[in-house]
Amino acid sequence: MTSRVLRRPLLAVCVILTALTGLVMIGIGVGAVAANSQRFGWGVATWLFIYGAAQLAIAWFVTRGSSLALGLIVASSLLHACAVGSFLTTPDRPQFVGMLIVAPFVLATVVTSVLAVGRRELDKVKQQPSDASA
Repeated sequence: MTSRVLRRPLLAVCVILTALTGLVMIGIGVGAVAANSQRFGWGVATWLFIYGAAQLAIAWFVTRGSSLALGLIVASSLLHACAVGSFLTTPDRPQFVGMLIVAPFVLATVVTSVLAVGRRELDKVKQQPSDASA
C-alpha cells in the first residue's frame, strides 16, 4: 500500500512534507535543549519531540491508507499556515525571513492535502489492484 500511496503525486507531496515537518520539529527540539538545557528548554524540547513524532506517525498512517490521518494532515497544515502567518507579522527581521522561507512548503502541504481529500486520492489507491498481482 505504501508504494501505491506514494505513486499518487498529491498524496506523495503532502505525506513527504508532513514527514519532513516532523523531522524539523524534532531537530528544533534538539536545538531547544542545546540553547537552554534548563527545565524550560527540556519542556519545549519534549513538546517538540512529541509533536514531531505525531507528524511522522500521521504521515506513516496515510501511507497505510488512513483517511483520518489524511484529514489530520489537512488540519495540521492549516495550523502551520496560521502560525507562519502570525510570525510574518513580527518586526523581528530574522524571524520574518525564516517564515518567508518556510511559507511555500507549508502552503504546498495545505494545497496538496486539501486537493487529495477533495479528489478522494486514497479511495483511488484502495481501488487499484495490489502490486503483487501485477
